[in-house]
Amino acid sequence: MSHTEERARAIALLEANHAFPTDYPLSVIARNADEVAARVVAAAFEDAAAQQPAGAHQTLPSSGGKYVSHRLTIHCEDAEHVLRVYARLRAIDGVLTIL
Repeated sequence: MSHTEERARAIALLEANHAFPTDYPLSVIARNADEVAARVVAAAFEDAAAQQPAGAHQTLPSSGGKYVSHRLTIHCEDAEHVLRVYARLRAIDGVLTIL
């Protein structure tokens, strides 16, 4: 499947499962480091429409403290917005998984 086909499929799935604009929840599993946390928050709320309301970012450290789950709620205008957020988060060194 080509990149264009994969992107179209992802947009179709997002649009089938979400009524945009919407508050889109996601979790980011990353190394537990201040600089990684700052980059995760900056990437998630970079778009002008993605203002960070109170409670939109919560963290839960792993039992050993090496990793942290960033639980985010991002106001997304459309499926393209969601894909931009995922792309920015994937580019961060220290991010392991995005759910």
